[in-house]
Amino acid sequence: MQKNSYLCSGKMKKGLFLILLFACVRVFALPHYELAYRLSGTALFMLPDDKVSPWLRPTPVVPGAAFSVEFLPTGRWHSLQQWNNASIGVGVRYMNLGNEAVLGSAIAAYGYMNMPFYNGTHFRIGARPTVGLAAATKTYANTYTGEHLYADHTGANWSIGSVLNAYLALEMYMDFPIKDGWEITLNGGWHHISNGSIMHPNAGYNMLGGELGLRYHPGEYTKPDPDVPRKLYDGVDKHWAVEISATGGVKQNYYRDNYPNMQFFGAATVKAAAYWVPVSIFRIGAGIDAFYDGYYRSVSNNIPGAKEAFPDAPVTHFGKTYLKESNIANCFRAGISIQPEFIIGHLTAGIHVGFYVYDPIKNLEPFKEAKAADEAGQPLNRGIFYTYDLTKASNYQDGWCYMQFVLKYHVLDHLFVQLGLKTHGARAEFIDAGLGVAF
Repeated sequence: MQKNSYLCSGKMKKGLFLILLFACVRVFALPHYELAYRLSGTALFMLPDDKVSPWLRPTPVVPGAAFSVEFLPTGRWHSLQQWNNASIGVGVRYMNLGNEAVLGSAIAAYGYMNMPFYNGTHFRIGARPTVGLAAATKTYANTYTGEHLYADHTGANWSIGSVLNAYLALEMYMDFPIKDGWEITLNGGWHHISNGSIMHPNAGYNMLGGELGLRYHPGEYTKPDPDVPRKLYDGVDKHWAVEISATGGVKQNYYRDNYPNMQFFGAATVKAAAYWVPVSIFRIGAGIDAFYDGYYRSVSNNIPGAKEAFPDAPVTHFGKTYLKESNIANCFRAGISIQPEFIIGHLTAGIHVGFYVYDPIKNLEPFKEAKAADEAGQPLNRGIFYTYDLTKASNYQDGWCYMQFVLKYHVLDHLFVQLGLKTHGARAEFIDAGLGVAF
């Protein structure tokens, strides 16, 4: 392990934070925008987890700081007026994760949206969804010594497998005007850092907490322009829409199976859905989803070194899926989903919830149960809906229900880019990105 590597150094943390801070402050020079600025101190509580808890200080508080710049809905932000004159912002955040040797620190760059529930003279209150990227200074790679791959906690970061990760947050905020554009700002909520199973390990960090700081808006507030009619897809007024998309990504096999010689497997999604647009900020859809996950084509014997490490193969160290042979048919699944999405200009964001109508994996999980049934000559034969332990689904089987967190941006009238995260409960399966067409 290279303890003095650049990724672990204080120079990396300071340099990256300064670059992100400069990029954020650079918007001071943007013309024709009405801006506000936030600076705050943060205190987050790391939620207990068997991967991270042994390395937290006696009180698992994650201190840090955040700076952001907000674009107010005046002049040209017509779509934000549909959200009670919401504002959007970009920011940077520093988090000390509680153990410099194993967990290190994280620096996040992100975008967010202030969605006010009440916008009064003396205070404002609302919700703040946030999406961005976070760089972690400590990962499994730069804390792994080669001596503890199959042991319990002996000095490695078992939570994060990559330097670059997704950063998600959902907070409630309150602003209290003081004088001359200055305000006290208070907010709190949930924060998450992980890479969506692109690289293992991927237990991630989950934190709850808040921040206290100041917000400054120079000059007087400009009255927003009168509302303009919301036109879906750049001027085409629609109450119904049909979309087809194709996205792709990669994921790794479980890290204990063959670390550090990990393999990447392809993943993909094809979606077709019809949407009804009842109001200007929301639409509801139903669709058909087809998935490919290349991980399920392999068994442990096909991963170099796995046969020696696991003489009782076919089995991975994770022991989740009972794969007796390499079969590409195991990689495909299909389902039907409900797809609610919020509309913010040309951007839509939603959580799609579905169930599998075709799933060859369902009778191969969990491993011990599927293996015992097969050896007894009575393989599992589950229907579309079946009972499984929700408390263990994230570890032992996917179950019949899946979710996708989806962002779409319509770059043209009939063309959009899409980013998605597929999960089963709290466990990410893969992240994918691609294109779609709208009619």
